[in-house]
Amino acid sequence: MPDPSVTAPPVHRREQLARAWTRSATSASYIPRSADDIENLLLELVDDVLASLGADEFSVSAGTRIGARLVSEGFVDPPALAATINVLSRELLADLATTPDTELARRTVALLGALSAGYADGLRGYTLTQQEEVKQALFNAVLRAEHNLRGIENRFLEVFASSASGIAITDLNGMCIEANPALGAILATSSERLPGRMLTDIFRDEGAGDVMGAYHRILDGGQSRVQEHRRLRKENGEVAWVLLAISLLRDGAGTPVYFVTMVQDVTELHLLQDRLGHQLLYDALTGLANRQCFHTKLESMLERADPKATITLCCLNLDAFSLVNNSFGHAVGDRLLQAVGRRLEAAVSEEDALVARIAGDEFAVLIEDSPATQDIGDLIATITGELAEPEYIDGIGVAVGASVGAVRRYAGDGDAAELFRAADTALRKAKATGRRQWAGFHDDEDRTALRLDRLAASLPAAWEVGDLTVELVPVVRLADREPVGARAVLAWDETDHATCLQLAERTGWSVHIGPLLLLAACKGFAGSPGLLRVQLTRNQSGDADLVRAVRTALEESGLAEDRLELSLDVGALLDDFGDARDNREVLADIGVRVGLCGVTGGPLDFELVSSTGARSVTLSGALGAGSPVLAEETARTVRMFATLDAVCSVLDVPTLEAADWWAAIGVATAQGGVFGGS
Repeated sequence: MPDPSVTAPPVHRREQLARAWTRSATSASYIPRSADDIENLLLELVDDVLASLGADEFSVSAGTRIGARLVSEGFVDPPALAATINVLSRELLADLATTPDTELARRTVALLGALSAGYADGLRGYTLTQQEEVKQALFNAVLRAEHNLRGIENRFLEVFASSASGIAITDLNGMCIEANPALGAILATSSERLPGRMLTDIFRDEGAGDVMGAYHRILDGGQSRVQEHRRLRKENGEVAWVLLAISLLRDGAGTPVYFVTMVQDVTELHLLQDRLGHQLLYDALTGLANRQCFHTKLESMLERADPKATITLCCLNLDAFSLVNNSFGHAVGDRLLQAVGRRLEAAVSEEDALVARIAGDEFAVLIEDSPATQDIGDLIATITGELAEPEYIDGIGVAVGASVGAVRRYAGDGDAAELFRAADTALRKAKATGRRQWAGFHDDEDRTALRLDRLAASLPAAWEVGDLTVELVPVVRLADREPVGARAVLAWDETDHATCLQLAERTGWSVHIGPLLLLAACKGFAGSPGLLRVQLTRNQSGDADLVRAVRTALEESGLAEDRLELSLDVGALLDDFGDARDNREVLADIGVRVGLCGVTGGPLDFELVSSTGARSVTLSGALGAGSPVLAEETARTVRMFATLDAVCSVLDVPTLEAADWWAAIGVATAQGGVFGGS
């Protein structure tokens, strides 16, 4: 099955892509074929590209094959390759502006890199073929010199002069005897100035070692021919990357007489490969390292650092950055991100540090601590202080704060993935406490948080395999301890109902499980007497599909509307969250009893009961007789709801004595706790 997280390649635009490729390639270089022939060929290659990008198991082999195919089909001019890379990267990644997909981008970059490599190999083969043809022409000219010397010389001179590859003929000591115009063009000089000069002077290498070494190996019999890349300094001071193909020319007796050096300028290919490699490791907008590069350098730092040396990692998330994009536009937002990158680098300029842009508005700072490195609190104060000053963009003063998660550890304590996870965990803790906050990492807190995170991620699977189920626990009338109905709860061996709902709220899965819980509860309760109660979370209360889910559950179970009581979250109603208020009205209209849960007894709760006419209120078990003040205020709350004709129920009564106390202050029913369930 295809990976659903990968944006599908634009197969529907295959013909458009082929035409764009044809236009770009033919305008960049001359290809000795008809336009229709070229377009049909490129349409075939487009199909190969799209099939490779959309494959379940991605492989770059198609890119290598396509690059070689281009050369074999006559695309031998490097501008044709540059045009190919430009049009494919533009068209294949066009949809990422609206559907960000790092996997498709990674595949595309990898495929284009392989295409460039395949093209380079194909061009090298093409060059070798040319070289062999020239060499054969030279050799044949010597063999037939006695019979037709002038004709052979003319033929050789034509090939020599018109070849697209540079050619140098030198004696065995490395002195140039003759050079063709193409070699002069490659070296930015006149070919007439090259004869009489030594190879070490002509091919001034930029640090790759002795040029003559390859010639000596051939002359000594160690190799018959040599191919190698060289970084040469041209006569005008510029640098060129070339492919040298060196071979030995012998006379009729087999005695070595000359060296023949073929020179192919591959500077554009080299620069293109460098550019693709840089794009793979660095963020195009800020120029900072990206996540992949950052993770690689973090691993490298941990490997080479002293295990007892400390490493500091800070993860930053810009606060309310979307406000900048929404109010001033994405162009201002992009320039602000660039400014943030510069300021972060300035904040740690005195440290051995690396700053990276991890995602849209997320950054990371990695520091290899020294004796002068600040403690974490001071370090974060320096970083956030650097970000606090407004950045003036086109006359607009824009400032943005950041939440920061930080961890400082010995290099020997854990790997890169664990260190990054620790910093990210601290960042989430900082964001949970508000904006412009920072938090450090603590092992004990992390163990608890990690367990809850894993449980949250496991909820859907637990439901799927039947480990997470719906149970009905008694609702008891406190006056005589008789059951008057049931309450629907989630049952899981790993944790209780309340925690299940909290975790589901964090992931948004509560909206998915809500209708399933309703249906299972209604079916399980349909044959029982009394009232079925279901308390909803904030997200469930505001769900636009809540009424439809209730109708479906009632129809499929046969439960009467007035035997179902749904308690909506007070906070959702007060905040007018989603469709919470509309849901309350519609549910009441269809005959379902509507109550309130999450009630703490504040003035707004009383106002909500008064304005909505709610007749059922579920109190938190955190209220009660824990202290004289709490007991008095709880009793006052119950009396106040009674004056509003609202009947109170309480969750999770721990003991029978507590149940007696709740009954004494006027609470009608209890759910869970000592009476069963969670």
